[in-house]
Amino acid sequence: MKILNISKCRVTLGVSLLIILLTACSKDELTRTYESVKVVGVKVNNELFTPQYIDDVVQIKVPAGRDLSNVKLQLLVANGEATNFENNASYDCRKPISLRLKGMNGEQTEAVLKVQSPPSLSSFIVEGVNVPKENIHFSENSLIVQVPPHTDLTNLKVTMEFVNGTLMDFTNGIESDYTDQKTFKLKGSDDETIYSYDFIITTEEVGPASIRSMTINGIATDSVVLKSPATLVPYVNSLTNFANAAVVLETGFGNRIDPGFTGAGLNLLSGTEKVKITGSDGIEKEFTIARPQLSLQPLFSKVYDSFGFGANDLCGVAFSGNNIVVTNYSAVAPTVIGPNYYNLSGERTGVLNKTGVVIANSLRKLASDDKGAFLVVPLGLTDNDQTIYKWDNVTSAPVPYITYSKASLGVDYTPRSAGINISGSLDGNAIITVGMAQKTELFVWTVTGGVLNTRPQKLAFPYDKSGYYWSVEPLPAGSSGFVGASTGTNFNGIISLNNTLGELHKQTGIIATDCKTIKYKDRIYLAYTAYATGKGALMRVCDITDGQAASYQNPIFDVTMPSTAANGNNTMDADMAVINGKLHAVFACTNIGMRLYSLER
Repeated sequence: MKILNISKCRVTLGVSLLIILLTACSKDELTRTYESVKVVGVKVNNELFTPQYIDDVVQIKVPAGRDLSNVKLQLLVANGEATNFENNASYDCRKPISLRLKGMNGEQTEAVLKVQSPPSLSSFIVEGVNVPKENIHFSENSLIVQVPPHTDLTNLKVTMEFVNGTLMDFTNGIESDYTDQKTFKLKGSDDETIYSYDFIITTEEVGPASIRSMTINGIATDSVVLKSPATLVPYVNSLTNFANAAVVLETGFGNRIDPGFTGAGLNLLSGTEKVKITGSDGIEKEFTIARPQLSLQPLFSKVYDSFGFGANDLCGVAFSGNNIVVTNYSAVAPTVIGPNYYNLSGERTGVLNKTGVVIANSLRKLASDDKGAFLVVPLGLTDNDQTIYKWDNVTSAPVPYITYSKASLGVDYTPRSAGINISGSLDGNAIITVGMAQKTELFVWTVTGGVLNTRPQKLAFPYDKSGYYWSVEPLPAGSSGFVGASTGTNFNGIISLNNTLGELHKQTGIIATDCKTIKYKDRIYLAYTAYATGKGALMRVCDITDGQAASYQNPIFDVTMPSTAANGNNTMDADMAVINGKLHAVFACTNIGMRLYSLER
């Protein structure tokens, strides 16, 4: 807004006033129309408040419980003045004050100034009950009172008094049943404004804003843990699509959820969804909902000694139907026990048929496909032919599936396998990977329409000096790339790779040598077991659908199988499969043990 200021014009002796105005003032200043007169601020006892206009009513709200009977007022008026108002005089503001406003444009308007101070509770008494002041919570639309446990709520006499409020529909000192919520109304000090309140007396704990529980896609949380200062971690006992979640909150007693929070379509995997809650104390607090965590009990847990293996003997696990196959180094010939398979209760139910199997040193690692067929790779250590055998299920006879040698692989060293992984189905389309111990070479075989291409592609892992045990897991069909798990001199951790093993991002400081990915209900999950010295086996599941580093960094399942046993050869494994319509995960770590989880209830 620009106001013409005559003092800006230069007056020169002997020159007419008209010339002065034309030469010293711009054309814009001469033609501008003044804006309407308006009250833009009100000082109450020298405290400035910004008014809200509702038609011709100029309204300000000061804190609750203020005495409005003798208030010093000052109006800040733009584009004019109040002709019937004396600034810095004292007024009784309990009633509206009429204003006449005269604008610089010559217009005159009438308005009404309303100064409102909502009611405040001055006294609250329950006859025969000691109620500490801190247990009385009065806010702009509720009165919630916490009384001692075991108080009989069915017959209480309540007396309450207010500043700037007169009870309309409540009689003090009358016996009443407060088992259920009540309401009451107060008439404001202006004898016009009506304030409505929910009225609750309870033996439950009330107070600051809090969230007791959540329901995520219809699944109730086991618990919601508050991490300082205002981050909530929901623990839920079943896997669901956390990236598109319908969330219902159960708040603390008497809390109110911000109406702007619908709880629909939330991406809880972002860990940044927010909600504002107002406690029964009237204070609003904003919470951040962290990435949910699966709270699961294992279907079974086997300590290492129960296998009957020697030290560092366990080397791999894989699902086959309703069984878990476990490979161990000591299974070096058909006459030696192993590999074993176990049922979903953790009981050993058999030993694989190894008739006709020629084993180069030992059966090292295994991997199963989407239908439960599995391949077992030998340790190697020979320049002659080595054979990867296929079992269709745990009771079938093995058949030679892939044969390779130093010459056929085109390497100048004696092949020694570091691991094997499968994505897809061997009787349909699949990708098979086998890495070489302490080398960067990864050999990739493809299966199309059930037919194996016997000539593998050779790729290079981006870090050399890997250990004896590492692996590269192909992403599920429809997704391009791999996930690597490796320990060694130059890299320890989980790494996201493109289809030529180019690094996308990595998580370091993790001792892991194998992993598994699966696509389930349009989400991609990654499972792996990590070893932590002096702590045990870390069993983890991540939702990596978006492929971002944060999804690899923040598991949705992260549980420790505690042990102080050393893992002398850094051998561990994990597998996932859909069994009886539910996603399951098995985790194993040599010298520590094995656990099976159903990720869905």
